[in-house]
Amino acid sequence: MKTLAAVTVSVPATTSNLGPGFDCLGLALDLRNELTLELIDGKGPAVVEIEGEGAKTLPRGETNYIVKAARRILPRGLPGRLIFRAKNRIPLARGLGSSAAAVVAGLWAGAHLFGTLRRSEDELEDLAVSMEGHPDNVAPCVHGGLTASVHHDGDLRVQGLEIHPSFSGVVCVPELELPTAKARRVLPKRVTLADAVFNLQRAVLLPRALATARTTYLRQLMQDRLHQPYRAPLVPGLYDAIEAAYRAGAAGAALSGSGTAVFALVEGRGAAPAAPAR
Repeated sequence: MKTLAAVTVSVPATTSNLGPGFDCLGLALDLRNELTLELIDGKGPAVVEIEGEGAKTLPRGETNYIVKAARRILPRGLPGRLIFRAKNRIPLARGLGSSAAAVVAGLWAGAHLFGTLRRSEDELEDLAVSMEGHPDNVAPCVHGGLTASVHHDGDLRVQGLEIHPSFSGVVCVPELELPTAKARRVLPKRVTLADAVFNLQRAVLLPRALATARTTYLRQLMQDRLHQPYRAPLVPGLYDAIEAAYRAGAAGAALSGSGTAVFALVEGRGAAPAAPAR
């Protein structure tokens, strides 16, 4: 077997919402998947080898998210066979951006397989959002750090936000999985004006608190009325876990994405921000 081309990419897990920033705020975490894509001589469908999370459950061929993403970038009629070797550390169906990481990894690997970026990074990011559907996870996965995103009529706008280096993130990952589609179905189609204002007030002030490390009101600023109350019945012990985080000294805590993981911010010296996809 001869290797004709190869590339390795690394992509971070992400947490989204951070409480009130529903479908807008996202943060990259220092937990990463690695993907090595090889083009070898020979013929046949793509082969997917998986180590770690999802090794027993994820598809091993063309239906895998990573393969689908890479195929969107790679030219047809490749002179060989594709081998995808994934080292997965991001838990699946826990609200930690595993599907966004898979799509971003596949797109970036496909774009760089022959050493030259076939599309601009903006185009790749747009493709990732169109495939995965959640810009609040895709944006921090691509750019790293804390991001705010707006996706309207196919137009994506992302703004990087500051987060003070004294913050570290801690994630509580239960065994319970929760598919995003199921977590979406329990959300109401309409919310009260009071609940909308409640979230807007907190979502506006939260980024400033994260940039300046003003933790006095962080617990209050990470409260939410738009998604957590409706998802709580699907995540037994959610509020107990959040309270346990505060008892342990967390500055803020919330459901990570659609769950079931719980994300907490703690103060610690020299916490380095998570890096973007590379």
